[in-house]
Amino acid sequence: MNTRELVYHAVVKLGSLGKECNMELSQRLGMAELQLSQIHYLRIIDRTVGLTFSQFAEILKVTKPSITEIVNKLIKVDCVRKVQSPDDGRIFFIELTEKGRNIAQVSTLAEQKLVDIILSKLETAEINLFVALVRKL
Repeated sequence: MNTRELVYHAVVKLGSLGKECNMELSQRLGMAELQLSQIHYLRIIDRTVGLTFSQFAEILKVTKPSITEIVNKLIKVDCVRKVQSPDDGRIFFIELTEKGRNIAQVSTLAEQKLVDIILSKLETAEINLFVALVRKL
C-alpha cells in the first residue's frame, strides 16, 4: 500500500470508531423512538437556559399550542419536564431530563467515548504523538 492508501485507511478507521460510539450511545439512550425534529428541539432546549413556552414558540416560529404538543410528546418519552416559575405561576420553563440532556449532547458523549477508547489502547508516548500529529492538521 502506498502512503495515501495508508492514511485513507487510518482516517476511515477513526471515522468508523466515532460512528460506532455514536450508534452505541444512540441505542442505549433510546434515540430510535425519537424523530429528527424532536432531537433538534432537545438541542435547542439544551442551549437555552430558562426557556419558556413563549420563547420556544418564538424560536420555532410556531404557535403556543404547537409548543404544548411538542413538549407533551417529549415529556411522554422522558426527555423534558415542565417547571413552574417560582415568581409567576402562569409561566412554565422547559427543562431537559437527564435522558434529554444526554440525547441533546450525544455527539459530545460519543467523542468522549472515543477518547476513552484511545486512552485505553495507546501508551503515553503514543498518545502524545497522536495529539502532536492531529494538532498539525
